[in-house]
Amino acid sequence: MRRRRSDELPRYSSGDLDTLSTSFRWRRRYTLYLVGILFVLYILYPRHTPDDGRTIHIDWSKYAYSLYATDSATLCHAVLVFDALAKYGSRADRVLFYPRHWDMVISDSRDRDSQLLVIARDRYKVKLEPVELLSVEGRTEDAWTGTWSKSVTKFLAFTLTPYKRVIALDSDITLLDSLDELFLLPPTPIAMPRAYWYVAKPQPLTSLLMVLQPSMVEFERFSEAIAGGANPAIVRRNRFDMELVNERFEDSALVLPHRPYALLTGEFRTSNHSAYLGNNFETWDAEKVYKEAKLVHFSDWPLPKPWIMWPQEGVAEIQPDCGGDKEAVCAERRIWKGLYKDFRERRKDICRLLSVPAPDWKKIKGGEEHKENVHAAEGTEHEAPHTEGDGLGSKKVGEEQTIVHDVA
Repeated sequence: MRRRRSDELPRYSSGDLDTLSTSFRWRRRYTLYLVGILFVLYILYPRHTPDDGRTIHIDWSKYAYSLYATDSATLCHAVLVFDALAKYGSRADRVLFYPRHWDMVISDSRDRDSQLLVIARDRYKVKLEPVELLSVEGRTEDAWTGTWSKSVTKFLAFTLTPYKRVIALDSDITLLDSLDELFLLPPTPIAMPRAYWYVAKPQPLTSLLMVLQPSMVEFERFSEAIAGGANPAIVRRNRFDMELVNERFEDSALVLPHRPYALLTGEFRTSNHSAYLGNNFETWDAEKVYKEAKLVHFSDWPLPKPWIMWPQEGVAEIQPDCGGDKEAVCAERRIWKGLYKDFRERRKDICRLLSVPAPDWKKIKGGEEHKENVHAAEGTEHEAPHTEGDGLGSKKVGEEQTIVHDVA
């Protein structure tokens, strides 16, 4: 067989070689891309890893906020707190203690108590607990308001034993953020901030915020102390919830920092802020203090609480003085007035309640000399005018009522 000459053999053009080389390079590049993508996905994709004991797994159903209502006003204010907790994304349960004789049968469009209970239950997922209100024995209505006497109802939070920890709050406050981090404190029977505004040292604990471990034993102790309130000496000491809780936990409570958990509105009116700042060298900055605060308590005695209209002459005397300039608009005055305005607007929008008419300023400014007028500025047992319109949008559906929540 004749051997073929070299010029008879198949020829490959340079274009064919280039095509093969390029094809190989592209395949290799795609392979590298694919490997890179898989590696990134491996790093980013969540993988199950054994619990090393440092990972926190939180069952929020074991924690709860507790508030109480003794009358229509405190019911509304509790609902405002629940609204704030929902707004700030709190994940814990919410519990409300209220008088057993109340019901959720909305009799008419002005039946605010029943409407607000239904709103608390349906809109804010509050667990409603009808109870007999607790009251310190030995009080007289002409000297002290029934509301103050019944403030010890807050101790019912100790009965919430299905929960690991409960945050019990007063309702004459404004929440500026969630307090959920307090549920994760180290184990302790109770944690409270100090009443930093007291002159005497050490300042007592304040019961406006209590982080407690429920205990029927502790509740029984408080019940016995409350029942003993009829003792004349104790009555003269004006013993309420704050005094009771200090007698029990003064030397054993975990102390929370009042910054940011207990700021008084009155702090914006004072000229010496060393007690709140905790030192004598830090420069007071009203904006900074307001932004860091999580809980603000309304306290500007003798000026009334925010659900009561201000006597005009009282505002002129009590408001932050802006360095002596009554016409100025300083940060302190703007923040202070803003807190009251915000509370009143939320009370109107959510509860459909207007402010209680202003008391006589001359009668309430006397302080200790006019105790018979304490209730005019501090109490809640007043009839507040309702807003215009058909209540909170109630709609009858049989024995129990529901609320039309999208009220204009």
